[in-house]
Amino acid sequence: MRIYYQDADITVAASGVEVHGRAYPLGQIEEAWRGGRRTAGRKALLAWAILLVAIVVEGAVWWTTRWIWAGRGLLLVAAILLVRVIAHLAAGSSGLQAMEDIRRYGRRQELWISVARAPVRVLSTDDAIRYGQVCRALTRALDDYDDAQQPQNHY
Repeated sequence: MRIYYQDADITVAASGVEVHGRAYPLGQIEEAWRGGRRTAGRKALLAWAILLVAIVVEGAVWWTTRWIWAGRGLLLVAAILLVRVIAHLAAGSSGLQAMEDIRRYGRRQELWISVARAPVRVLSTDDAIRYGQVCRALTRALDDYDDAQQPQNHY
């Protein structure tokens, strides 16, 4: 039996979809659709907070540097610029990670199927990568099932 996707919660195979111990054969799945809603998870909020802090610190350093530069305090300007470089290095990887977290965890996504005219939620997650993998697996499984059900015309 071909397995298209499998993790602890869901298995998408050539025989059907199994979710939390309940099996739905591919032949009984009438349709599949996607849904979702915006969510402000902890990771996304933390990512936004890191980005905002980095912007505020950058603005404060820029303003202080301009103010001190006008007074010709060269040693103090050099020290502030050193702090600025260190802050950029420290926030660089954190900022990139924050942006990735916003992209990956910023939305609650759901995958639904219809079995005997009853909607069944197959997956609800805020992990965009996992969601995409399950959606592609279900699409491939349903397409392969449909292709197997079609009569083969040989000329």
